[in-house]
Amino acid sequence: MKKIVFLSTLVLTFLMLLFSCGKDENPTEPGVGGPNISSFSPTSGPVGTSIFITGQNFSTTASANTVKIGNTTAPVTSASATEIFITVPEGATTGALSITVDEQTDTAETFTVTEESGIAGITLNKSTLNLFTLDTETLKATVEGGGSIEDIVWSSENEEIATVNDNGMVTALKSGNTNIIATIQNISQSCSISIEPNIYVLGSQSDNNLGTFDVTLWINNKPSVIEDAFQVGKVFVYNSDIYTTGESINDNGPDFASVWKNGVPTNLTSGLSPAEALSVFVEDGNVYVAGRELEDVYVSKVWKNGELLYNLTDGTYSSRVHSIFVKNGEVYVAGTEYVENKNVAKVWKNGVSIQLSENANAYSVLVHEDIIYAVGSKNNIATIWVDGLSTSLINGSNWSLASSIFIQGRDIYACGFERIGDVEVAIQWKNGIRTDLTDGKSHADANAIFVNDSDVYVAGWEQIEDKDVAKVWKNGELYFTLDTNTHSSRAQSIFVR
Repeated sequence: MKKIVFLSTLVLTFLMLLFSCGKDENPTEPGVGGPNISSFSPTSGPVGTSIFITGQNFSTTASANTVKIGNTTAPVTSASATEIFITVPEGATTGALSITVDEQTDTAETFTVTEESGIAGITLNKSTLNLFTLDTETLKATVEGGGSIEDIVWSSENEEIATVNDNGMVTALKSGNTNIIATIQNISQSCSISIEPNIYVLGSQSDNNLGTFDVTLWINNKPSVIEDAFQVGKVFVYNSDIYTTGESINDNGPDFASVWKNGVPTNLTSGLSPAEALSVFVEDGNVYVAGRELEDVYVSKVWKNGELLYNLTDGTYSSRVHSIFVKNGEVYVAGTEYVENKNVAKVWKNGVSIQLSENANAYSVLVHEDIIYAVGSKNNIATIWVDGLSTSLINGSNWSLASSIFIQGRDIYACGFERIGDVEVAIQWKNGIRTDLTDGKSHADANAIFVNDSDVYVAGWEQIEDKDVAKVWKNGELYFTLDTNTHSSRAQSIFVR
């Protein structure tokens, strides 16, 4: 009896071990609970579309998974416990997607079977496009194998740099790089866009040595003469409008102080006495101009939108202003008043005089974080004033001046010249550290500075053989010589956007 019990127990133990090993050696079986679909993609497409399904408890043996779209079984191309790939079969119609494993089924959302598009591809007339800021150009698309160009969806990868409308017209907004993409029924083509900033330079060019010249505006080094302009002021760009200042020729008397908008002048004075407009600034569509008009002496003035806003000086002493800056409606002007044979550098805030230094001239002003910055010269030394406190920009006593200032973030930029020996060297400064733009072999001057993103642009001139040559420097290196076939040229003002 004991032997029989022992043998029965031994056989039962052997069978348990046999069945246990068999299950452990087959890890491809689905887990408890049957298949579970988490998601699938895409959710629509024509016959032949590959669908990727994720979830749990799938069989790793592809044929052990039965996948259907509606009532039509789809071939399984690969499978794992958590992923299945199928292909939409011939004859499939729109319906719910389901998976059956070991007679357990899970049903997901509907897959939409679409008609074959017949579209083989899409091409664009350009794969790359180089533009300047504010330029527009329309890309042309061709759809291959059917379809209509009206069905193309246009998009930009970075709409801060460039936008595109429904017709493929690209508008450049700021310097940088992006891609314009044309898409039709999941088929796409792109065009790489590179945008450079516009560079506006105001200056003069002359065909002779008689002192006559043409006031000229260069846009991306393409020159255009400003008709009837005499005297070079400043250039300012607001939206797509270009403003310049100077004197407008009056055939019947003294020249007008004038501001040009896109080449069309507005006279600020009556033409009864000589006048000049020297600087312009536009804020919120309001156009502010600083200049002067001869009364008994030259009286410095500010105009707003073509009308006199106020006089900066009372006519006791002659004066001249060089720069205007506006922030939140507050108007700042830099210049010089000639008081009893002394040059007095001044900044005017809303018409109220702030004296900077005697024996000095102020050529440029701006306000940053409520601090007034100005540059010029004091005792013939290039100088910067910060809320009225002066600091020399050069070491030593060489004749020098700073003509323009620009602030970007925490960095303060300026430009001007220093006379070394018998030659004036064009200079730019960043936080007081100088970079020489010319080698000191010939006279040169840096008249205006502008910072766009991280690039520093300077406009000025250098004497080459027997003539002055207008130039633009970028990041301390010569960027280009301004296009002119004349005898002499100079760049006085620059604006970059």
